[in-house]
Amino acid sequence: MVAAAEAFGTTPEVLLGADLTRTASDARAVAMTAARIHGHSLPAIARHFDRDHTTVLHATRRIEKTPPLRDLAAKIAADLPKQPSSSIGAGDAIEYVPERGHGALGVREQERAIPGASERAQLREAR
Repeated sequence: MVAAAEAFGTTPEVLLGADLTRTASDARAVAMTAARIHGHSLPAIARHFDRDHTTVLHATRRIEKTPPLRDLAAKIAADLPKQPSSSIGAGDAIEYVPERGHGALGVREQERAIPGASERAQLREAR
């Protein structure tokens, strides 16, 4: 993510944010594609960027169709360090998860969360 942000003259915070400008979305998509080329799963990348896996799929397909951006993503992926197989499971993005999002549910995941047992009882009483 840092390499993609630097290539586009922006910051990693912009890539994690909601900025929809062309520069931010291209940088974000290149970072997602580089992570995908590096072997991370769509859900792992989506969690890292606090997005849905279909957003990552759309971004990677868009970059695949644009040769200069595809080449940049491949170069960034090639420069990423190899992950030791014993410490990190296949497709995990543990090293690249920022502290603010690590272990916390994203906004979309919170909206989709199933209410706990105590909340269900309150919902039944309200009806």
